[in-house]
Amino acid sequence: MIAKALLSDRLNGIMNDPKQRMIYQAAGQIPIKELAKKTRSSFSTISGLWQKWEQAGLMIKDGKSYRPVL
Repeated sequence: MIAKALLSDRLNGIMNDPKQRMIYQAAGQIPIKELAKKTRSSFSTISGLWQKWEQAGLMIKDGKSYRPVL
């Protein structure tokens, strides 16, 4: 129950920012280069966010790519 509440709080922070929401939701669905163009973010910014979210338990690394937990 506590873990669910923590994930919910962290996800709310991501979902309140349109750019981060798009980056989170598009993980594993479109190539990072295309996502960088769509969000006007750098490759390293997106990669860093995904790594940070993986450490927080919000993303799962699947081979060389990431995908959202929820």
